[in-house]
Amino acid sequence: MDTPSEALPEPEPELLTRQLAEAAARLYLQPDVHSTVTAVVEQGVDIIGGDAASLTLLGRRGAHELTVASSDRAERADRAQLELAEGPSPAALTARAPVIVDDIATEPRWPRWQDAVADAGFRSLLALPLELGPHYSGALVVLWTLPEQPADRHLAVARLLLRHAAIAIVDARRSSTLREAIDARYQIGLAQGILMERYGLDATQSFELLRRYSRDNNVKLSQVAAGVVRTRALPDARGE
Repeated sequence: MDTPSEALPEPEPELLTRQLAEAAARLYLQPDVHSTVTAVVEQGVDIIGGDAASLTLLGRRGAHELTVASSDRAERADRAQLELAEGPSPAALTARAPVIVDDIATEPRWPRWQDAVADAGFRSLLALPLELGPHYSGALVVLWTLPEQPADRHLAVARLLLRHAAIAIVDARRSSTLREAIDARYQIGLAQGILMERYGLDATQSFELLRRYSRDNNVKLSQVAAGVVRTRALPDARGE
């Protein structure tokens, strides 16, 4: 449940510095992209000071990749932007600049999105774009249940947090890609061993057999290898 945040005094610089350092350390320790994004959303509430937050990642050509939110209502508000192709996140991404809404109820820029989130209970928000390289992007939305809540200090803290978030997400994606590549190579090696033993092939011949099957059947090499490991044979060679 999203509850209104109390009007807290501006944090001392030393406290804010420590909070951001702890947040950065937590982000960099996450094992994958989903965990990293989840940590960013949690910090969006804890450090920035909102009542709820959500973060959406977009892949190549703007394809939706992942949405994480601190509550069901925040997730619905975020997903409505994707479905309607309008809202604060698309605006922030297009302008490559933060978007502040002091009162969602009177916001004229996105009427369909405004109608879709009318019963969500949020009145103000801060949306910031997240730059993740040439092919990936995202947006963080921090929401308040009261109007006119986002202030300059919220924007400053959010920008600092997103600098760490961008680095952590890119690093997590790179690590995941590397792990997938290592796992795929391991599966290919196992599949080669199975084919070499079963059909009397050498290493070069077994790899060429896998590669040719992958090409002829338009199946990824790693998937072909995983199938061989699982069934102990190429699909069209079973039962021979």
